[in-house]
Amino acid sequence: MTALGSGSTPCGCGGGSAPDLPTDPAHGGGPCGPGPCGGDELPVNPFLALRVAFGMLLGEDDFRVLMGNPRGKLMLHNAWLHGPGVVRGLGVARDGDELRVLPGLAVDGLGRELTLEAAWCVSLTAWAREWIDAHPPQDGRPGPAPAAGDPEPGPPRRRTVEAWILAEFASCPDRPVPALADPCDVTRRHDDFSRIVESARITLRSTAPEPWRPYPRVRVLLGLDEAAPGDPAGQEALREAAEVARVPAHLRAPALLAAFRRLAAADATALAPESEEGDMCPPWAPVTEDHAPVVLARLTVELTEYDGCVRIEEVRADPSVRTAVLPTTTVQELVCGLAPGIIGAAAEADAGGPRLIRGSLDWSREHTVLSFEVTAPLAPGSAEPEGIEITSLSDAGRGWATDEVAGIRVSADGRRVKVDLDQRPAYETVRIRVRGTGPKPLYGEHPRAPFAGLEGGPPGTADEGNDAVVTVHLPRQAAPGRTEV
Repeated sequence: MTALGSGSTPCGCGGGSAPDLPTDPAHGGGPCGPGPCGGDELPVNPFLALRVAFGMLLGEDDFRVLMGNPRGKLMLHNAWLHGPGVVRGLGVARDGDELRVLPGLAVDGLGRELTLEAAWCVSLTAWAREWIDAHPPQDGRPGPAPAAGDPEPGPPRRRTVEAWILAEFASCPDRPVPALADPCDVTRRHDDFSRIVESARITLRSTAPEPWRPYPRVRVLLGLDEAAPGDPAGQEALREAAEVARVPAHLRAPALLAAFRRLAAADATALAPESEEGDMCPPWAPVTEDHAPVVLARLTVELTEYDGCVRIEEVRADPSVRTAVLPTTTVQELVCGLAPGIIGAAAEADAGGPRLIRGSLDWSREHTVLSFEVTAPLAPGSAEPEGIEITSLSDAGRGWATDEVAGIRVSADGRRVKVDLDQRPAYETVRIRVRGTGPKPLYGEHPRAPFAGLEGGPPGTADEGNDAVVTVHLPRQAAPGRTEV
């Protein structure tokens, strides 16, 4: 793991060294061999800086602080403000019996740059053999092998292997130079490494690290994630989204911005870095070392075991599971792609005509009376039978029927409308159309504007409103005497 601080850090963490290269056969080899290539990493001190004074003696610890501060600041910025992902390259492809990962650049969960300067490759057959040894069949049966005294081998066994290709941070000491011997070093070494070479180590694992998905409320608000029934944060975001949807279109952008700010503030307050049990230093990165690798692809290998041999069949590498880190210039241009819709909506001011309140439709008297509410009082006399159309569609394929409107009643406050039908709708699928267009639309009293459609719909003007169309499903009941169209 990256060394946090030095001997003078407040939390008492000294300059550590990277863990040894993994010996698990599920891992691929790194760009360096074992031994010194797991060597010391550079220090990371995002919140500790060197303060020099005239005549001050500088030692190794001071230079580690001097290097660790800007390095730590950069890692802190990358990890929290950009997140992990692939910057460029690192394509995955099969080349005969080899699996290749091409050169490229990525940023891991701790904000470190992972660079692969040369293609990495591994033998699929050798890796499959190691995987089979580490993962015996779940049914407990041994692999196919010839029976005693039987020259014929057993039947071939087909297996599907799934693994995840990850990029991890690696560092190697380099360029040894003469140095003063440490009096406490029994080996009496007179040289030491003067460089650290940073690179990437490619590994294959049976499971992928958990993705880092901060800001859950914002993701639900924008429709990126679904809210679980027992998730209070997700349910809060759903309520905010419903409130924004009810706002008229020309006011929806500022309403969405206000909801976004409220939920983002709540998410940022709840956001905290991961920590491992026994950590002596306060964590500064969003994830721990175990969750820092970058996913490059999901690997699916079809293989056959036969007579002690392994044959590789189909190999599929799916790079769509990786996260790409986009440049800021690209992000700002993508945001501009949404501007025409927002600007157009803002330019069309709503005239304030009444709207149908969603969920207010109600049937009574055996589905012969339909009632609904509107957001503003209707002008007296504007609600006539021609302003409301009701048709129904047969589920049995008999087509459409027109359901006659016998009369319309409006409450004293002009906010509730009751529609009387001569009979219940003929068929099951009922389509209700309240007109804000045409020669006789419903009209608002104050302001004097035509019916504007459904609540939260597009803006209506002082000259032309919008129709509100609602479809409901009623139980089937015989209703003779209909005019079918």
